[in-house]
Amino acid sequence: MSTSRVSFRAAAPQLALLALVFFFVFTARITFSPLLPAIEADLGLSHARSTSFFLFLSIGYAAAGLLSGLVSARIGHRGTILLSALSTGAALLAISRAPSLGLIHAGLVLVGATSGLYLPSALPAATSLAAGGGEGRALAVHELAPNLAFILIPLAAALLSRLPWRSFLLGLGLASFIAGAAFLAFGRGGRFRGEAPSLANVGLILSRRSYWVFTALFTLGVGAGAGVFAVLPTYLVAERGLEPATVNSLVGLSRISCLAAVLAAGWLADRFGARAVLAATLLTAGVATSALGFARGGLLTAAVFGQPALSACFFPVGFAAVARITPRRIYNVTVSLLLPVSYALGAGVVPSLLGLLGDRGAFALGLILLGALVAAGGALAPLVRLEPLEP
Repeated sequence: MSTSRVSFRAAAPQLALLALVFFFVFTARITFSPLLPAIEADLGLSHARSTSFFLFLSIGYAAAGLLSGLVSARIGHRGTILLSALSTGAALLAISRAPSLGLIHAGLVLVGATSGLYLPSALPAATSLAAGGGEGRALAVHELAPNLAFILIPLAAALLSRLPWRSFLLGLGLASFIAGAAFLAFGRGGRFRGEAPSLANVGLILSRRSYWVFTALFTLGVGAGAGVFAVLPTYLVAERGLEPATVNSLVGLSRISCLAAVLAAGWLADRFGARAVLAATLLTAGVATSALGFARGGLLTAAVFGQPALSACFFPVGFAAVARITPRRIYNVTVSLLLPVSYALGAGVVPSLLGLLGDRGAFALGLILLGALVAAGGALAPLVRLEPLEP
């Protein structure tokens, strides 16, 4: 039995606990997608104004991500993960009680900020738990969390369609507190401090061509994943005439295949290398994204089911590769510089632009154009230069 296999198996329980925290931190950002039709009706919002929720989330996420290294350098990665879980729960509770649209917007910025602290600390924690060659599989286990969220949140929204959206957020905020408490009691990952950003390490990162390539790749990956998910229920209701409960059930069920897909992607990355898998993932995810725009009937259903699985494969491979474009000691700084930009564009600007097109009856055109960009992005993957694995 190889060392990496033993290391990965020993790390599995702690990786699962870390994934539980990730589930609720991530869910806080995506839960507004299946709730958006109800929020639009309750507050009397246009598609453009409602999809701007994701822009507010991305503003907070980007700001916190850039500052996360200062936090983890002071309280450690474990403390930062715990802070993210508890403060995200508090932010959701605040939105559930917000009496005005302005305060909801402020709460969305706060949710983005609190959840933005998580990944720059969680990724070093996860890879350190499975050091020795099992990083791809470790990050694939960690990536099960957002993919479970993509399944369960739309299904929960469909089953609880008669529940006010504010009550839904209240329950989710309380659950985030519970996940944070479980990590406090049993979590061992991340018991080391992060590297604070400095002119030296920021300059080193920005000097690497691979950083800029990955910023573009992650923007496309996030756009195909979270960006499409954000508007898909509204698109299917507004332009394809489906019922909201039916749409949320369909979107939730379509994500089940993502669980196997991300595990397969992690295995493929460990076996065949990240660049080839990244290129194939972006190409096929882009084609499937465009299909959402032009397809009808059974082909549309196939695209709804196929697109999420293909786009989900990007992230375990991408995160494992990002760990190798700079020295491991500044992994958290690399992530804190890369994710805010890519998330702000892919999960903030992309849904907002699609919402603007939706107000003009052109949601489908936006999806077709986005898919073409994502597919073309696969050509950038061979430009990435990866450092040898560090012990």
